[in-house]
Amino acid sequence: NHAIATLAMVAAVARGNAASYTAAAQSALDFIAISRNPYLAWRYGIKPGDNDTSVTGWMAMALDAARRVSRADSKSGRPASLQIDEDAFDGIKAWIAKMTDAGSGRVGYQQRGTGPARPIELVDAFPADRSESMTAVGLVLRSMLGEDPRTSEVMRRGVELCRLLPPKWDRNDGSIDMYYWYYGSKALARVGGDAWDQWRAACTATITVNQRLDTDECMYRGSWDPIDTWGGDGGRVYSTATCVLSLLLTQ
Repeated sequence: NHAIATLAMVAAVARGNAASYTAAAQSALDFIAISRNPYLAWRYGIKPGDNDTSVTGWMAMALDAARRVSRADSKSGRPASLQIDEDAFDGIKAWIAKMTDAGSGRVGYQQRGTGPARPIELVDAFPADRSESMTAVGLVLRSMLGEDPRTSEVMRRGVELCRLLPPKWDRNDGSIDMYYWYYGSKALARVGGDAWDQWRAACTATITVNQRLDTDECMYRGSWDPIDTWGGDGGRVYSTATCVLSLLLTQ
């Protein structure tokens, strides 16, 4: 939650609202810095001692967004609006390497190559092998850190895993995972090529067809039903936000 809120604040700064939002954005980035486990990444809490790929992905994106703001400032001859913990990127790189099975390219949540986590009560309803969400997070972070999917064998394998598991709206087989669709879109958009073309077509078709067009805007119209693994936690705002973000990436 904190990382996503930080992304919003940094986006506000990037859009020229620095005077209003810089202090809040900087405080948020400072909290990210003190929360990170030494030499590695993040989980829940301040330096909790354990790490996970999901929280690390969101924290990394917040830091990368702030870094891009500061680079834009420098390019324009302005002082950097935001300061970040540059050492964090070394920790992110170390964590993703630790969680990636080099043979398959699959990334784990807290254990190498094991794929995504699931709430205990939803393990049967949403099997982990129906999603490559952590692999997609790993691809995004590797790309962010400068790794080239054209020359990286482990990235090539991760891309293939995602390509073989495109977005699909099936209420019966546990494959609906809007979190995965967002990260998959972000990852494959960076990679490009046939894998991206195939993913983009599947993502666009799956999401647009299942938008609620009945009732009115005060009920469900314009939204997506929160029926994936994390819908019970995030609700209709979560499902709608992730679907919209995925669609924006396909444009």
